[in-house]
Amino acid sequence: MICRRRFAWYVLALFISVPTAAIAFEPSADPESAIRRMVRANAEKDLPTLSRLMAHDADIISYAVAGRKYIGWTELEKGMREEFVNSQKLEIPIHELTVWTKGDVAWYAMELDYIRYVAVGSELKRTVLPMRETGVLERRNGSWQLLSWHESFRSAQSGGSLASPSAAPSGRAP
Repeated sequence: MICRRRFAWYVLALFISVPTAAIAFEPSADPESAIRRMVRANAEKDLPTLSRLMAHDADIISYAVAGRKYIGWTELEKGMREEFVNSQKLEIPIHELTVWTKGDVAWYAMELDYIRYVAVGSELKRTVLPMRETGVLERRNGSWQLLSWHESFRSAQSGGSLASPSAAPSGRAP
């Protein structure tokens, strides 16, 4: 009787978890949803989700603040890993997002704040970077993927380094 009850609980748990997992990996139905998922994944330091939502073409070029240039997925992934290690916490609220589509191509303009928390001694230092970003997506096999992006500061400021003093320069991904 106890074994049957445990088995029933395992089966119930399996049925409950399967739809949730399917929803988490479902391709974005539209480019705006894909962009919002990318921003959320960046804030959550969720590299697997970012990887799924971004094209891995070797010749794609993207530009970040402070003159950073990424060619292909490998360079971008390395920069994101460094940023995720160097920052204790990230918040990325979107203030404005406009998306245009034509067939299987979409492009966007976005304003957001990149809020970064870095450990300085026993305290967290908060830095707010007011950003503008533009980018291009393509629908591939029914899923929207970011091809290329360019970001800059919304207001004139020095921007400063995103890396902690002991780390190599790192970039920010969308």
